Amino acid sequence: MKRFIALVLFATLSIGFTGCGASNNATSSFTAADYASIITENRHQSDNDVYTVFALENGTFTTTSGVSSELDSDAINQQAQLTLDMLGCQPDDIEKAAFSVSLMNIKSYGIAIIQPAAGKSDAVKQALTTFIESQKASQENYLAEQYAIAKASRLETLKSGEIVLVMCADQDTIFHNIKNALK
Repeated sequence: MKRFIALVLFATLSIGFTGCGASNNATSSFTAADYASIITENRHQSDNDVYTVFALENGTFTTTSGVSSELDSDAINQQAQLTLDMLGCQPDDIEKAAFSVSLMNIKSYGIAIIQPAAGKSDAVKQALTTFIESQKASQENYLAEQYAIAKASRLETLKSGEIVLVMCADQDTIFHNIKNALK
């Protein structure tokens, strides 16, 4: 009887722990359009006026903010791919994402919310780390204020699996607001 009770307790605990482990690997229910909205709602309006937010889901790029209304589909695809290249990512690395980056060498600016494709979390995080290091190296002896922004960048993988990058003025507040919006 004691063995039976011990076996039942073991099975119950095993199922409970298995359930906990599975929930940590769950992907977010947000869409790429949701990510784009979260970025535009939580960054400064002046950034929304200047920097286009690109969203990627199911191999399709869309845009909001910035000059998005002036772009045709070819320009959207070209600029989105150029921006992904700057971040060091490829569409195959990404399940869904929204991202906005300054393409000018005089500005350290980048915000991204990326749900990596299966098995690509480390590659995406390394690519974004390399982007941060590149921005720091570009600005270190050039523009002290922009170097400070790049140096203070926030990069974190959330429990839901999204990788969030925030490199801009007031990055701590914006990062905190984005993180809260993703809960």
